[in-house]
Amino acid sequence: MSGAAARAVRGVGWLLIAAGVLVGLYLVYELLFTNVATSRAQDALADEWSQSVGESDRSVGESDRSVGERDRSVETEGSRGADERTEDSRRQAEPVDLGAAVAALQFVRPGSQRPPVHEGPLFIVEGVGFAELQRGPGHYPSTAPPGGDGNFAVAGHRTTFGAPFFNLDDLRAGDEVHVTDRRGRRHTYEIREQRVVGPGDSWVLGPDPLGSGVSTLTLTTCEPRFSDAQRLVVFAEMIT
Repeated sequence: MSGAAARAVRGVGWLLIAAGVLVGLYLVYELLFTNVATSRAQDALADEWSQSVGESDRSVGESDRSVGERDRSVETEGSRGADERTEDSRRQAEPVDLGAAVAALQFVRPGSQRPPVHEGPLFIVEGVGFAELQRGPGHYPSTAPPGGDGNFAVAGHRTTFGAPFFNLDDLRAGDEVHVTDRRGRRHTYEIREQRVVGPGDSWVLGPDPLGSGVSTLTLTTCEPRFSDAQRLVVFAEMIT
């Protein structure tokens, strides 16, 4: 091999090494630093939430040990008239700034001390743009408010930015999602099913995606992990 050819090979080798280093640094940023940024954002949202919503006997963090209290709350909720529920939905639908917390969400597996998907509460922000999803899962603004009539739809990252929905596929029928709205009222949704759909399958954001006539919670994320080729969608229906 001539001297010029050897230099060319070495040059290509150094370029490949440099490219590998850059890719490695990018992965460190995506998998580490974005997680730190989202964790800080969630902490800030938690502080804002505690100040704006305050403590209540049905706040985020209430666990399965208060099943009796939950049963009593079911009776109370069931006794409310349609007019009052409509008024609740109207109030919850009042405009919320993009990036502001619109709800707090917690996954529960009845009978288990270990929650599926994520430990502790997740604060859901308004909007599903790049900036909003850096702060945590986001509410699709075109869908129903938390606890409202229709479909309350939420998107979240499966990898990077805290990966709040990394284990979303672990949810199974009968698991619960407890959603606390900005008024401090808690709503319980029960998991019904999950599906894998294409990125353009917007029907999952419709007002009644399961055709059951029941208020729905829809959770969406990328499928498979580390790819946005498809979407994993989990449906839950309101039970209280």
